[in-house]
Amino acid sequence: MSSSTASKRAAIRAYRITEEAGWKQRALLRIPVLREALLANRIEIGEKSAFARFAAKYDAFLAIVHESFVLSGRSQYRRAEGYYHFLRTVRRIAFLEEWLEDEAVLFDESLSQKVYAVMPWDWGNEAHAERYFEDMPLPTALIHLDADADQVVRQVRERERATGKLIPSHRGLGDDELLKHTEASLDIARIGAACLQARGCQVLSLWASETPCVNAKKINNLLSKYAPGEGSV
Repeated sequence: MSSSTASKRAAIRAYRITEEAGWKQRALLRIPVLREALLANRIEIGEKSAFARFAAKYDAFLAIVHESFVLSGRSQYRRAEGYYHFLRTVRRIAFLEEWLEDEAVLFDESLSQKVYAVMPWDWGNEAHAERYFEDMPLPTALIHLDADADQVVRQVRERERATGKLIPSHRGLGDDELLKHTEASLDIARIGAACLQARGCQVLSLWASETPCVNAKKINNLLSKYAPGEGSV
């Protein structure tokens, strides 16, 4: 299931097994217009308390995140934005781990991806990347999509010509700079996949040069192992 769906299920479970689960609350949860507001409030409260316990448990991980954040050469705005999105993901994961039971959650932007929110994206930071992946909470499985840097640059330029849009980190870069930036980013992803696999995480490695159909079948096979009742993807 998606992280948003999982959060709602976790919030319902939190209501049911805490002192908040009085008959009035259960009755209000049955009213659609009130249900969403109540669940959003419970998620916000739950994320705050769960994050405090997460921070105590993963102190070393948050220390390397802070160290990497300080090293970043991006603007203050971009650094703050990256840290904000990193913390949002951490809070959501902490909440789900505390309140969701025996259900698989699929993250598009998990902690493995949020390395790019706090880590400098250039060469020379491989040791920091290794420490990030060695100390982060271990996921059950990881889907790692690898690619040729030249192919990525071509696709970025094609999207720019078609839509006029670039992500902030790509703006103002010439082709040579973009290629170096892409190679370094791909290298960080490979370091992450290797570190997590060595720690016991199942890693499914895919290549962007494969057809979407081939990669989709491989992903579906992996997901069916962890969420057999969720149907095909």
